[in-house]
Amino acid sequence: MKKIISALLAASMILTMAGCGGDTSSASDSTNTSTAEANTSGTSSDSSEAPETSEPLSNPVALDEDGNIDMAKALAYETDIEALKAALAAKEVDPNDTVSANSNEKTTAVFEYLRSIYGKQILTCQQMMDSDSYEDIVYYNATGDMPAMKGFDFIFCTGSYINHEMIDEAIRWHDESGGLVTFTWHWNVPIDVDDPSKGYAFYQDEIQNWDQVNAVTPGTKEYEQVIHDIDTIAMHLQRLEEAGVTVMFRPLHEASGAWFWWGLQGKKSAENEVFQKLWYMIFDRIENYHKLTNVIWIWNGQSQFCTVSANTYDIAGVDYYASTEDHSALNGQYKHLDGLSAEDEGKMLALTECGYLPDPADCVATDTMWLYYMIWNGDFVFEANASGKAKTSLDGTPSPNTERMTNEMLVEHYAHEALITYKDLPSKFTDGKGFPQRIKNWEYFKMD
Repeated sequence: MKKIISALLAASMILTMAGCGGDTSSASDSTNTSTAEANTSGTSSDSSEAPETSEPLSNPVALDEDGNIDMAKALAYETDIEALKAALAAKEVDPNDTVSANSNEKTTAVFEYLRSIYGKQILTCQQMMDSDSYEDIVYYNATGDMPAMKGFDFIFCTGSYINHEMIDEAIRWHDESGGLVTFTWHWNVPIDVDDPSKGYAFYQDEIQNWDQVNAVTPGTKEYEQVIHDIDTIAMHLQRLEEAGVTVMFRPLHEASGAWFWWGLQGKKSAENEVFQKLWYMIFDRIENYHKLTNVIWIWNGQSQFCTVSANTYDIAGVDYYASTEDHSALNGQYKHLDGLSAEDEGKMLALTECGYLPDPADCVATDTMWLYYMIWNGDFVFEANASGKAKTSLDGTPSPNTERMTNEMLVEHYAHEALITYKDLPSKFTDGKGFPQRIKNWEYFKMD
């Protein structure tokens, strides 16, 4: 798996538990106890406590007087999963509209753009991890261009090491460039639910005392942690919402494998539908309880045992890391994903993580037209030293990791008409904006 995440998380284990900051929302008086509506009304409720804006905003997450999640209010709302599933099943699937009934004007515009290009062109995307953004410079130095979309992670919003840098970076990317944004969530939970001081982790083999079934069972410590964390992420989505950022949100990713605690952990996991229950709890709280207006949903379950209602996701994704160099279109992965979502005809398919640049010519030749592909960060892009940091020349220019990409390859790919790069994004997103300040700073010092 991805080396840089393990390195970053190792440092977090020695820190004590802290709450995510509460500077983005005020407390809400909502105390609903269940839902069976499942976004069938097509409307959203505006909170009187929301800040003034040209767009309707969601219901603020309830916070206590110390700025932490108000758990009494949070736990008062409980997802009725069976009622939710029934309501979702009764609703006609419309792949040409967002599954969210709350989508604001910007989110609708992003979704309509995605639908307009799907099957014709492929968005370029790059996962980020820190503000150094050397990945940006690799692309720009080779091509004078950048990926159209960046990936970020809520990884440090739950757990013992709290850091909002990637949320800051997503807002900065949006404000400076108008580029598109996607977020995943490496979900840290206590290694020992009875003693959180032992630290937090998301890899199953690092967790000692955390029952997966309890995580979806009201009245347990695991369940209370799950509700706290979902509302924490909702709070950060609300901060992005207030900043005008539409988020393609990809929770519970790579669930087909057992490496993450939310993934399939054998027969017990499948029989108890742990993934599905977690998914519906996240969806219900964000869509029906908090009524976020800026979310486009990505399902990344990757298994027949992790399928969910087509009315809860807009995009189906698969992650694939080849063990040897492979720049093919990954048509086999595309067909596998298409088979998993066959009943949901018309859903967009994305290569939500990969380790090698897919050849756009092969994508066209094999009719493997992903909505987007996202390359992982760090040494998947640049040449790195032993600590994972980019090796740079005196002027701060990193070199591509030639085991995965070259400048010549980037030039060839970015010139292909099938790929949408930053420069190809429509002006409705980028007017009055341009390349990020990080690129401008690099250009300035490079000229010196």
